[in-house]
Amino acid sequence: MNTIRALLLGVCAVTISSQVLAAPKLYTATVDRDGKVIHQDADWIKDVNVINQKNYFATYEVSFTDRSFKTAPAFCSASSIDTSDFDRLLYGHVKLSGAATAQKVNVIALMPGKSGPSGDSAQGFQLMCIR
Repeated sequence: MNTIRALLLGVCAVTISSQVLAAPKLYTATVDRDGKVIHQDADWIKDVNVINQKNYFATYEVSFTDRSFKTAPAFCSASSIDTSDFDRLLYGHVKLSGAATAQKVNVIALMPGKSGPSGDSAQGFQLMCIR
């Protein structure tokens, strides 16, 4: 009887621990329009490289630290949070530019719908990735 209890306890422990280990991990960060990481909930972003093409778009190459992802994140999303001027509030749009890899994710900022040249399209954004 004790052997059966011990076996059942072992099975329960393995089941619970495997569910905990398999639980997804959520990473979030706030990046300003210059590519500076304002806040991140864990140390998961190594650096951000910004390429701003005037009157077109701005690209942010967000590099992950080596220990953040062994494989590509299961899901990533970016959202504009820049309210520094009226144009960014109305027209500012941020999205991923391609699929994330284990090393990096590319984010693109643009201002579609704005009348005339967009000028500087750089925008602050929030980034979220799930492992």
